[in-house]
Amino acid sequence: MAWEMSAGADIGLGSATGGKILTGSELATLWGKAVDDHSNFASESRREVAVRLDTLKGSGTLYLGRSRNWILSENLDMQTLRSLNVSYVTTQAAPASVTASQAVTMIFPWTGTSISASGAVTDLNGAFSSTLAFKQPIAPNLNLTASLSDPLTLIPAGDVRVDYRIKW
Repeated sequence: MAWEMSAGADIGLGSATGGKILTGSELATLWGKAVDDHSNFASESRREVAVRLDTLKGSGTLYLGRSRNWILSENLDMQTLRSLNVSYVTTQAAPASVTASQAVTMIFPWTGTSISASGAVTDLNGAFSSTLAFKQPIAPNLNLTASLSDPLTLIPAGDVRVDYRIKW
């Protein structure tokens, strides 16, 4: 399949109740995105390139991503994601920020359970972060999610959530 392209501009101003324009509320952003999707009976893959430039603040981001979903067996699906994100702000003396990330998810389709692991390295100093997560549907529209951030550090952070979704 061919690359699907989209681009645009976001322009705006914010105002107070009386109609006075708020200082610093100006918005002038240019963005573009190119996506290449491939699929067959047992797998899907996606490549993506995205650019966003804030012309007023002198900042921007470049995103490169690649993902793949496939049926590994009758009882197991897999997903992988790799991405590179470069951000910069010209008004600050700091160099551009670079984040490389990778994630893998195992999905058990017969129960809806998923287990994932992800990691990211930020900037050249090698700041590393990681997350382990578990998701289980309990009932229709009711999900249990548990995650552990930075489990390899001395102070890992955990999170347990039960989410209910209402559709109308």
